[in-house]
Amino acid sequence: MVISFTNRANSNNIVLIQPTDKNISSAVLAQSVEIISNRLKDFCPDKFELNVFPEKKQIQVVFTDNMDMRVVEKLLTQKGHIGFYTTCDRNSLSEIADSRLFSLLKTNDTSHSEGIGYCSVSDSAKVNVFLNTMAKTREYQFVWGQPSDSSVVRLYALRLEKNKGSLLDISDIESMKYGQEKSMQLQYIEINFKKLAVDLWATITKQNIGHPIAIVLDNSLLCAPTVNTAIQNGKSQITGNFTENEVKLITTLGNNGELPVGFEVIR
Repeated sequence: MVISFTNRANSNNIVLIQPTDKNISSAVLAQSVEIISNRLKDFCPDKFELNVFPEKKQIQVVFTDNMDMRVVEKLLTQKGHIGFYTTCDRNSLSEIADSRLFSLLKTNDTSHSEGIGYCSVSDSAKVNVFLNTMAKTREYQFVWGQPSDSSVVRLYALRLEKNKGSLLDISDIESMKYGQEKSMQLQYIEINFKKLAVDLWATITKQNIGHPIAIVLDNSLLCAPTVNTAIQNGKSQITGNFTENEVKLITTLGNNGELPVGFEVIR
Protein backbone atom coordinates (compact mmCIF):
# COMPACT_ATOMS: atom_id res chain seq x y z
CA MET A 1 0.00 0.00 0.00
CA VAL A 2 1.57 3.31 -1.08
CA ILE A 3 0.14 6.51 0.38
CA SER A 4 2.31 9.09 -1.36
CA PHE A 5 5.76 9.55 -2.79
CA THR A 6 7.79 12.39 -4.27
CA ASN A 7 11.61 12.11 -4.33
CA ARG A 8 13.85 9.18 -3.53
CA ALA A 9 15.08 9.09 0.08
CA ASN A 10 18.28 7.63 1.55
CA SER A 11 18.36 4.78 4.06
CA ASN A 12 18.65 7.18 6.99
CA ASN A 13 15.12 8.36 6.25
CA ILE A 14 13.52 4.91 6.34
CA VAL A 15 11.69 3.77 9.49
CA LEU A 16 10.23 0.30 10.02
CA ILE A 17 7.77 -0.28 12.86
CA GLN A 18 5.74 -3.20 14.16
CA PRO A 19 3.13 -3.64 16.91
CA THR A 20 4.31 -4.65 20.36
CA ASP A 21 1.54 -7.26 20.28
CA LYS A 22 2.36 -9.63 17.41
CA ASN A 23 -1.09 -11.25 17.52
CA ILE A 24 -3.16 -8.28 16.41
CA SER A 25 -5.84 -8.85 13.77
CA SER A 26 -5.76 -7.55 10.21
CA ALA A 27 -8.56 -5.14 11.14
CA VAL A 28 -6.51 -3.63 14.00
CA LEU A 29 -3.47 -3.33 11.71
CA ALA A 30 -5.59 -1.58 9.07
CA GLN A 31 -7.00 0.81 11.69
CA SER A 32 -3.47 1.59 12.89
CA VAL A 33 -2.26 2.20 9.33
CA GLU A 34 -5.07 4.69 8.75
CA ILE A 35 -4.30 6.62 11.95
CA ILE A 36 -0.55 6.71 11.24
CA SER A 37 -1.18 7.76 7.64
CA ASN A 38 -3.44 10.61 8.77
CA ARG A 39 -0.85 11.74 11.31
CA LEU A 40 1.79 11.88 8.58
CA LYS A 41 -0.51 13.76 6.20
CA ASP A 42 -1.05 16.40 8.89
CA PHE A 43 2.56 16.65 10.01
CA CYS A 44 4.51 16.34 6.75
CA PRO A 45 2.22 16.13 3.70
CA ASP A 46 3.82 15.02 0.40
CA LYS A 47 7.06 14.08 2.14
CA PHE A 48 6.58 10.39 2.81
CA GLU A 49 5.83 6.99 1.36
CA LEU A 50 4.00 4.46 3.51
CA ASN A 51 4.19 0.73 2.80
CA VAL A 52 2.42 -2.06 4.68
CA PHE A 53 3.63 -5.66 4.93
CA PRO A 54 0.54 -7.49 6.28
CA GLU A 55 2.20 -10.91 6.51
CA LYS A 56 4.84 -9.50 8.87
CA LYS A 57 2.46 -6.96 10.46
CA GLN A 58 5.00 -4.25 9.74
CA ILE A 59 4.72 -0.67 8.48
CA GLN A 60 7.53 1.05 6.60
CA VAL A 61 7.71 4.82 6.22
CA VAL A 62 10.13 6.42 3.77
CA PHE A 63 10.69 10.16 4.21
CA THR A 64 11.71 12.14 1.15
CA ASP A 65 12.99 15.12 3.14
CA ASN A 66 15.31 15.33 6.13
CA MET A 67 13.24 14.89 9.29
CA ASP A 68 13.97 14.98 13.04
CA MET A 69 13.94 11.24 13.72
CA ARG A 70 13.13 11.78 17.41
CA VAL A 71 9.91 13.50 16.42
CA VAL A 72 9.23 10.91 13.73
CA GLU A 73 9.46 8.02 16.20
CA LYS A 74 6.95 9.70 18.51
CA LEU A 75 4.66 10.42 15.58
CA LEU A 76 4.70 6.75 14.54
CA THR A 77 4.73 4.98 17.90
CA GLN A 78 2.98 7.10 20.54
CA LYS A 79 -0.51 5.80 21.26
CA GLY A 80 -1.71 9.38 21.57
CA HIS A 81 -4.02 9.09 24.57
CA ILE A 82 -4.78 12.53 26.02
CA GLY A 83 -6.43 12.76 29.43
CA PHE A 84 -7.51 15.56 31.79
CA TYR A 85 -7.16 15.02 35.56
CA THR A 86 -7.39 16.84 38.85
CA THR A 87 -4.25 16.54 40.96
CA CYS A 88 -3.50 16.23 44.65
CA ASP A 89 -0.79 17.78 46.80
CA ARG A 90 1.38 16.26 49.54
CA ASN A 91 -1.17 16.85 52.28
CA SER A 92 -4.02 15.06 50.54
CA LEU A 93 -1.72 12.28 49.35
CA SER A 94 -0.12 11.64 52.75
CA GLU A 95 -3.08 9.49 53.83
CA ILE A 96 -2.31 6.76 51.29
CA ALA A 97 1.33 7.34 50.33
CA ASP A 98 4.32 5.96 52.20
CA SER A 99 6.29 8.79 53.85
CA ARG A 100 9.45 7.35 52.27
CA LEU A 101 8.20 8.60 48.91
CA PHE A 102 8.37 12.20 50.12
CA SER A 103 11.88 11.65 51.44
CA LEU A 104 13.00 10.93 47.87
CA LEU A 105 11.55 14.19 46.56
CA LYS A 106 12.46 17.80 47.18
CA THR A 107 10.03 20.69 47.37
CA ASN A 108 10.64 24.42 47.44
CA ASP A 109 7.03 25.59 47.62
CA THR A 110 3.51 24.42 48.33
CA SER A 111 2.10 25.31 44.92
CA HIS A 112 -0.46 22.73 43.86
CA SER A 113 0.55 23.14 40.23
CA GLU A 114 4.13 22.09 41.01
CA GLY A 115 3.20 18.51 41.87
CA ILE A 116 4.23 16.65 44.99
CA GLY A 117 7.95 17.23 44.59
CA TYR A 118 10.94 17.11 42.27
CA CYS A 119 14.28 15.35 41.89
CA SER A 120 17.13 15.05 39.43
CA VAL A 121 16.59 13.06 36.26
CA SER A 122 19.11 10.50 37.50
CA ASP A 123 17.29 10.10 40.85
CA SER A 124 13.91 9.62 39.15
CA ALA A 125 14.87 5.98 38.50
CA LYS A 126 15.08 5.42 42.29
CA VAL A 127 11.66 7.01 42.73
CA ASN A 128 10.23 4.76 40.02
CA VAL A 129 11.60 1.69 41.77
CA PHE A 130 9.93 2.80 44.99
CA LEU A 131 6.63 3.59 43.25
CA ASN A 132 6.59 0.04 41.89
CA THR A 133 6.78 -1.30 45.46
CA MET A 134 3.80 0.74 46.65
CA ALA A 135 0.41 -0.91 46.87
CA LYS A 136 -1.55 -0.13 43.72
CA THR A 137 -4.54 2.14 44.19
CA ARG A 138 -7.47 2.90 41.98
CA GLU A 139 -7.61 6.42 43.34
CA TYR A 140 -4.32 7.87 42.09
CA GLN A 141 -1.82 7.60 39.26
CA PHE A 142 1.72 8.98 39.31
CA VAL A 143 3.25 10.70 36.27
CA TRP A 144 6.38 12.72 35.67
CA GLY A 145 6.24 16.18 34.21
CA GLN A 146 8.50 17.25 31.39
CA PRO A 147 11.93 18.43 32.55
CA SER A 148 11.86 22.11 33.46
CA ASP A 149 15.56 22.16 32.60
CA SER A 150 18.18 19.56 31.76
CA SER A 151 18.40 18.12 35.26
CA VAL A 152 15.07 18.29 37.14
CA VAL A 153 11.73 16.47 36.79
CA ARG A 154 8.57 16.84 38.88
CA LEU A 155 6.24 14.08 40.07
CA TYR A 156 2.47 14.54 40.00
CA ALA A 157 -0.32 12.50 41.56
CA LEU A 158 -3.46 12.37 39.43
CA ARG A 159 -6.88 11.61 40.87
CA LEU A 160 -8.59 8.78 39.00
CA GLU A 161 -12.31 8.83 38.30
CA LYS A 162 -14.21 5.59 38.97
CA ASN A 163 -15.60 5.16 35.47
CA LYS A 164 -12.74 5.90 33.06
CA GLY A 165 -9.86 7.32 35.06
CA SER A 166 -9.66 10.78 33.53
CA LEU A 167 -12.27 13.52 33.71
CA LEU A 168 -12.19 13.91 29.93
CA ASP A 169 -10.02 12.31 27.28
CA ILE A 170 -9.15 12.38 23.59
CA SER A 171 -12.59 11.04 22.64
CA ASP A 172 -14.08 14.29 24.00
CA ILE A 173 -11.88 16.52 21.81
CA GLU A 174 -13.36 18.00 18.64
CA SER A 175 -10.14 19.55 17.36
CA MET A 176 -6.77 20.97 18.35
CA LYS A 177 -4.60 23.63 16.75
CA TYR A 178 -1.38 25.43 17.60
CA GLY A 179 0.11 28.88 17.19
CA GLN A 180 2.37 31.45 18.79
CA GLU A 181 1.47 34.34 21.09
CA LYS A 182 2.96 37.46 19.55
CA SER A 183 3.41 39.37 22.81
CA MET A 184 5.43 36.75 24.72
CA GLN A 185 6.64 34.63 21.78
CA LEU A 186 5.28 31.50 23.44
CA GLN A 187 3.82 28.52 21.61
CA TYR A 188 0.25 27.59 22.49
CA ILE A 189 -2.21 24.75 21.88
CA GLU A 190 -5.94 25.41 21.58
CA ILE A 191 -8.30 22.56 22.49
CA ASN A 192 -11.91 22.57 21.34
CA PHE A 193 -14.20 20.06 23.06
CA LYS A 194 -17.11 18.26 21.45
CA LYS A 195 -20.59 19.60 22.09
CA LEU A 196 -21.48 16.86 24.60
CA ALA A 197 -18.34 17.64 26.65
CA VAL A 198 -18.73 21.43 26.79
CA ASP A 199 -21.07 21.50 29.82
CA LEU A 200 -18.98 18.92 31.67
CA TRP A 201 -15.81 20.95 31.06
CA ALA A 202 -17.59 24.07 32.35
CA THR A 203 -18.56 22.20 35.54
CA ILE A 204 -15.06 20.77 36.00
CA THR A 205 -13.36 24.14 35.62
CA LYS A 206 -15.91 25.87 37.87
CA GLN A 207 -15.30 23.32 40.64
CA ASN A 208 -11.52 23.66 40.34
CA ILE A 209 -10.95 27.43 40.25
CA GLY A 210 -7.59 28.05 41.93
CA HIS A 211 -6.48 24.45 41.35
CA PRO A 212 -4.63 22.84 38.46
CA ILE A 213 -6.00 20.49 35.82
CA ALA A 214 -3.30 18.11 34.60
CA ILE A 215 -3.17 17.37 30.88
CA VAL A 216 -1.41 14.08 30.17
CA LEU A 217 -0.23 12.61 26.87
CA ASP A 218 0.15 8.86 27.25
CA ASN A 219 2.08 8.60 30.54
CA SER A 220 3.77 11.99 30.49
CA LEU A 221 2.39 15.23 31.84
CA LEU A 222 2.20 18.03 29.27
CA CYS A 223 1.28 20.73 31.77
CA ALA A 224 -0.86 21.43 34.83
CA PRO A 225 -2.30 24.93 34.39
CA THR A 226 -4.20 26.49 37.27
CA VAL A 227 -7.87 27.21 36.50
CA ASN A 228 -8.60 30.93 36.80
CA THR A 229 -12.26 30.90 35.81
CA ALA A 230 -14.99 28.56 34.60
CA ILE A 231 -14.67 27.87 30.87
CA GLN A 232 -18.13 27.96 29.34
CA ASN A 233 -17.49 27.68 25.60
CA GLY A 234 -15.50 24.43 25.48
CA LYS A 235 -12.32 26.14 24.27
CA SER A 236 -9.10 26.03 26.29
CA GLN A 237 -5.64 27.34 25.49
CA ILE A 238 -2.41 25.88 26.84
CA THR A 239 0.60 28.20 26.73
CA GLY A 240 4.06 27.14 27.76
CA ASN A 241 7.70 26.63 26.90
CA PHE A 242 6.94 24.31 24.00
CA THR A 243 8.88 24.26 20.77
CA GLU A 244 7.02 24.56 17.48
CA ASN A 245 7.78 20.91 16.74
CA GLU A 246 6.31 19.88 20.12
CA VAL A 247 3.01 21.72 19.69
CA LYS A 248 2.76 20.50 16.10
CA LEU A 249 3.31 16.90 17.26
CA ILE A 250 0.80 17.14 20.13
CA THR A 251 -1.93 18.62 17.94
CA THR A 252 -1.26 16.05 15.23
CA LEU A 253 -1.72 13.24 17.74
CA GLY A 254 -4.83 14.86 19.23
CA ASN A 255 -6.51 15.41 15.88
CA ASN A 256 -6.10 11.87 14.56
CA GLY A 257 -7.20 9.58 17.37
CA GLU A 258 -5.48 7.05 19.58
CA LEU A 259 -3.67 4.02 18.19
CA PRO A 260 -5.40 0.77 19.22
CA VAL A 261 -2.05 -0.90 19.97
CA GLY A 262 1.49 0.15 20.77
CA PHE A 263 4.22 0.17 18.13
CA GLU A 264 8.01 -0.01 18.28
CA VAL A 265 10.75 0.94 15.86
CA ILE A 266 12.70 -2.09 14.65
CA ARG A 267 14.80 -0.30 12.02
